[in-house]
Amino acid sequence: MLQQSTDVKTVMLRVWPLAAASLLLHAPSTGQTVPEGVHSDADGPSDVCGVSGTDALAIREKLKSDPTVVEKPSGSDRFETYFSSLESKQWTVTTRFDAAYPAVTCVYLYNSGEGTDMERQMRCDASREACDKLFLEFDAHDEQIRRRIRDR
Repeated sequence: MLQQSTDVKTVMLRVWPLAAASLLLHAPSTGQTVPEGVHSDADGPSDVCGVSGTDALAIREKLKSDPTVVEKPSGSDRFETYFSSLESKQWTVTTRFDAAYPAVTCVYLYNSGEGTDMERQMRCDASREACDKLFLEFDAHDEQIRRRIRDR
């Protein structure tokens, strides 16, 4: 079990710098929307990769105060990034410079039994249009990560 966890962390460390660069270069085309059923309206607290809060900013505050979570530069004024020192989880929080502010998303890498896989969770408290654009941006970002994982 420890080896699986280490393998996933190794993948995260190798893939993250390349994936972060893709966030800076990739922007979804305007007018795209997320299909119905992919998201639900936020009407109370959310849990994003094990961190709960009444809204995205409350989740951000919990990340900042958690001693097992480390903030690292994102390379963009649009995002803050936080990494778990215990698990293969990485949270991205929008800043006031992003149209989808406030939002928090988390990607979790894990061993699925067939290799490394990933899951993304998101809480977005901005407009539907801004949240959809952010979701599509991360969806494209995640596909790049999946390709890199498959090709390694």
